[in-house]
Amino acid sequence: MKKILLLTAAVLISGSAMAQHEHFHVFRNDNQFNTFNNVQEITYQGSPSSGYNKMQVTDAKGNATIIDIEAIDSVVVRPIGIPEFHVNLTDYPEWTELIGSKSDEHPAILRMDGNGMYDDLPEQEVVFRGRGNSTWNMKKKPYRFKMNKKTAVCGMKKAKSFALIANYIDCSLMRNTVALWLANYLEMPFANHCVPVKVYFNGICKGQYMLTEKTGIGSGSVDIDEEKGMLFEIDSNYDEDYRFAYNLYSHTAIQNGNNSQGTLPVMIADPDLTEIAPALGLTADEYFNTWKNDFSAMLTAVMTTPSKGSLKEYIDLESVVNFFMVNSLSSNHEMEHPKSFKLYKDSLDGVYKFGPVWDFDWAFTFDGREGAPANTPMVDNNGDCGGYTFIKALLSNEEIRTLYQQKWNAFVKDGYPELKAYMEEYATLIEPSAKENGVLWPADYSVDWRLSESSFDFRENFDKLKAWIQQR
Repeated sequence: MKKILLLTAAVLISGSAMAQHEHFHVFRNDNQFNTFNNVQEITYQGSPSSGYNKMQVTDAKGNATIIDIEAIDSVVVRPIGIPEFHVNLTDYPEWTELIGSKSDEHPAILRMDGNGMYDDLPEQEVVFRGRGNSTWNMKKKPYRFKMNKKTAVCGMKKAKSFALIANYIDCSLMRNTVALWLANYLEMPFANHCVPVKVYFNGICKGQYMLTEKTGIGSGSVDIDEEKGMLFEIDSNYDEDYRFAYNLYSHTAIQNGNNSQGTLPVMIADPDLTEIAPALGLTADEYFNTWKNDFSAMLTAVMTTPSKGSLKEYIDLESVVNFFMVNSLSSNHEMEHPKSFKLYKDSLDGVYKFGPVWDFDWAFTFDGREGAPANTPMVDNNGDCGGYTFIKALLSNEEIRTLYQQKWNAFVKDGYPELKAYMEEYATLIEPSAKENGVLWPADYSVDWRLSESSFDFRENFDKLKAWIQQR
């Protein structure tokens, strides 16, 4: 059977078909994986009578790879492949990954091969750096890059900055993808998009990443007027320049506070107040205090309004419902700390809108390790900060709960079938690169608070994710 299969592959890849089928994937049973682009020739060692024992694949550059026949489960030949990002540092060409602080900026040359899915990006100068909080300390580093001018990359809106999400603790490589699909299905303004890509760093393959927009105020993300609006982040990392802690019980805002269940750590995520305030005739501190008071008034309304009262004067109710539909379906545990909890406001005269949603690697089937039950609460009262307290108060509002039930029922009826179809399509697309990623990044049990499984057993991981969502 293997002989017939491999001979069929050789026919597909040869002659006139070769130019159309450029991506030749070899699925193996020995914890290895091979992908070949522009295959020139496939030959076999052995004979039809005694049996073939080796397959040799030669690419257009003359590089030959020999694989044991018994190690091959199947081959897949495709006319397209996921895009490949080639990043070469100009200051440290010998590095195999970024070293040092995530905020260190490095000049680099970037080139992207669209591989039939998207238009290529020619070589150009970029600024390359790290990103993330806890993810920056993981073995597979997350990155971001900034281009010299706004560019449409992989079908996304023109922007200068983009992020490359490593998904190191996601053995399905799909958690962020599923959550962001739902955000876009619900038509949440400024929801991120995601494109699976392979990243080569100084010539070394670093596996599959997720290309997405860098969240912030700008045409490629939260497209509001930065001189009028503001993007906030409630996050226990509490590491932005302009920040305050809000006491959920005394209803007071203080500059610095402890990380107790009674406080929310609130930060200005964007814009840079030192750049915006002078144009408005204010100091950065004066402008910050204006917005701090405004945000605090919204928080006080959430904490003091009776469940049968209305919060429409302060927040956009549909944005709240959409925000928590995404985070609840995914059981996003970041909410309880809270982390990556974003809200924005177009102007001081408007209302607060929840989103864009962000960061779903610690969610779905994962809660420190794989195997989280599908009925795991999104938040509980063991969070580091006031995420649980604030969310419980917010979602006790009957107006929000009624709208939530209506939108949830509509999603289950119409949206969930679309989500399942999308997941199958996406899984088929990324399976070869997910297997390869698993070879590069095997299971890691070295950190006791995070047990990371490999993406090598992709189909098994994908089936578990599907079943988990169905159960939830």
